[in-house]
Amino acid sequence: MTLDIAIVFLVMGATFILLVSEKLSADLVAMMALTALLMAGVLDPQEAFHVFGNEAVITIASMFVLSAGLEHAGVIGRIARVLNSISGKSDLAVLVVTLPIVAVLSAFVNNTPVVVVFIPVMFSLARERGIKPSRLLIPLSFASIVGGTCTLIGTSTNIIVSAEAEQLGQAPFSMFELSRLGVILVAAAIIYLLFFGRRLLPERDTLASLLPEENQKQYLTEVIVVASSRLIGKKLGETGLHKLKEGRILEIVRFGDSMAWPLEEVTLRQGDRLRFSTVLSSMMELKNLEGLQFLPEEKMGLALVGAQKAMLMECIVGPASSLVGHTIKEIDLRRRFGALLLAVHRKGVNLRQKIANIRLQYGDTLLIEGPDHAIRRVRESGDFLLLMDVPSSATRKPKRWIAMSIVILVVALASANLFPISVLAMMGAALMLLTRCLDVEEAYKAVSWKTLLLICGMLALGMAMEKTHATEYVVNNGFAAFSGLGPWAMMSLLFLFTSLLTQFLTNNAVAVLITPLAIQTATLLHVDPRPFIVAVAIGASACFASPLGYQTNTLVYSAGGYQFKDFLRVGVPLNILIWILGSALIPYFWPF
Repeated sequence: MTLDIAIVFLVMGATFILLVSEKLSADLVAMMALTALLMAGVLDPQEAFHVFGNEAVITIASMFVLSAGLEHAGVIGRIARVLNSISGKSDLAVLVVTLPIVAVLSAFVNNTPVVVVFIPVMFSLARERGIKPSRLLIPLSFASIVGGTCTLIGTSTNIIVSAEAEQLGQAPFSMFELSRLGVILVAAAIIYLLFFGRRLLPERDTLASLLPEENQKQYLTEVIVVASSRLIGKKLGETGLHKLKEGRILEIVRFGDSMAWPLEEVTLRQGDRLRFSTVLSSMMELKNLEGLQFLPEEKMGLALVGAQKAMLMECIVGPASSLVGHTIKEIDLRRRFGALLLAVHRKGVNLRQKIANIRLQYGDTLLIEGPDHAIRRVRESGDFLLLMDVPSSATRKPKRWIAMSIVILVVALASANLFPISVLAMMGAALMLLTRCLDVEEAYKAVSWKTLLLICGMLALGMAMEKTHATEYVVNNGFAAFSGLGPWAMMSLLFLFTSLLTQFLTNNAVAVLITPLAIQTATLLHVDPRPFIVAVAIGASACFASPLGYQTNTLVYSAGGYQFKDFLRVGVPLNILIWILGSALIPYFWPF
């Protein structure tokens, strides 16, 4: 083993440990790996920075924009809402209609926005039919994952494996090369979820259901501290107003400005306006409090005096949220959106104490309360995914057919192999902007820059493995011991290894690291590398037993109130099923 190979293994090991521990964000870990390789001299700057112009990176960035164009034009949302009129009353009836549609959409659109749009729809369907959302959300995520295996553009994993294979001298995937296998896997996964996996799904409460039923019908009212009030000069925390049994103070307004948080430390003055959220039956209790007076209707700007309907809403910190890493106190939801934060849910834990100091993470679920216009602002900020279908004023319905036509054009040209997929994806993104299906700012927000940085860092690590012959070293000293099993067994083991690894690392990282190993293994066995490359593409997407390796699993993890064991119970059998089918069918469609 050379010194350079040892350095690469050391960097890879540290990267693996940091990614699994989740102490640092995955994109930061990937950039640290790239920097370490530069500082150690394993890669020179020209080699390392070349990854930022990799075709896979350009293609994936463009696909984010294409997917956003469909979303902003209301295409996905329109399809999702139609489900409400045709779905049956049971969870089985809902899944029978929903899962095939989600799988088909995910074959042509990045599956993360598909799940983002469908989560509120699933909540709406569950609420109207008296079903727990936890009966629907894991199947939603799994259907989107397996649907992405059907085409080249269905998931970033396929794009990365294709680009990596091409750089290593292999032919890239065509648009529908994986479709024969993908369709079979989709059918098998849906049948499993409908008739077996569904029976393993839990019935879990979401964050909003933890509050008493009467607290789910809240109203907003506003009172003023009058000149003779005994409250003047006291801190709010000393008055007991913030501890009303059926009321909460949303904000204190003084001279038109909302007071700083925490409100309990604000010293009340004459003329302060206190905005309360309370049940309608408690309005009289507030009205009778000495020193407080309801504002007249014309001053409050409300349709009804003291009776503006408040909404409770669960929302998830999204993949591209600008608020990740900031504390609740720093983002100040009251001032930013006019909404009140009631509780935070993270990975099975409901966090209600010292909320101000909690730093938001991707996938956190927040329970917020506010009037309709505040909830709409929260939705349209792009920082949160609301678990209720609140229509967005940004939807461009007249552009619906234009957006659909652009995607169809990209798919058609890619199928004809007239241009590389990177060129076509960029062309489609440009057309989305030129036709105003979305504007430039929306396009920048649509791109998951963290995902791209992760991919770039892992591409640099993969490049270092190739340059130092670390890949060859692993195959010759590790996989060679199993070469006597034959190509089929080796391909099946590689499939299983890739699938296991993607439960803990991101699918994109696994795709970058294992593709060179697959090709080198096939070379060692003197067989066609194609079956091994396909096994990596499918295996890297087969993340069903963990909420960590795939973005859609992370989204539904918090939204459905799931525990880690729920993914193990439902996902492990599906992982085994996909592995068995893939191992049996890949050599049939792509002979050795």
